[in-house]
Amino acid sequence: MSDTILEREKTIADKMGWTHLNGAHKAEGWDMVTPNGEKIAIRFDELSLETNAHYLELEQRTDRDSGWKVSGFGLARKNADWWVMANSEKIYIAPTKKLWKIVKKARGSDEKHSRRNLDDPDKRLFSRAHILPLDEFANCCILIANQ
Repeated sequence: MSDTILEREKTIADKMGWTHLNGAHKAEGWDMVTPNGEKIAIRFDELSLETNAHYLELEQRTDRDSGWKVSGFGLARKNADWWVMANSEKIYIAPTKKLWKIVKKARGSDEKHSRRNLDDPDKRLFSRAHILPLDEFANCCILIANQ
């Protein structure tokens, strides 16, 4: 995890009154806890400002020959209580169970299999995701806060 992402996560945790765990549970799909102990997963999606949709990653692999591994929301949905998506304008907070119901209902219709690597545009990332329109995502959220 890059220092920039970690700092952005900590800034949001401080703003929202959550405790950031410095990546201790990243492999389990969550990053912070609420004061009452609920687990929070957070992802940043700056492209959502351009696409008006959230790229909700479910699986990834390192190349075309490797197997798929659960990642992103695919992992968080099993272990986190809340899914937080942030871009430079807003912070969206949704219950993972409710969000998973939306994904299951539409599964297969909007899956994408790759996305450009933002750190290195010459490389491709191999991932499967559900593309969720921001208005639909917003309807699932319990809170949308300005950055």
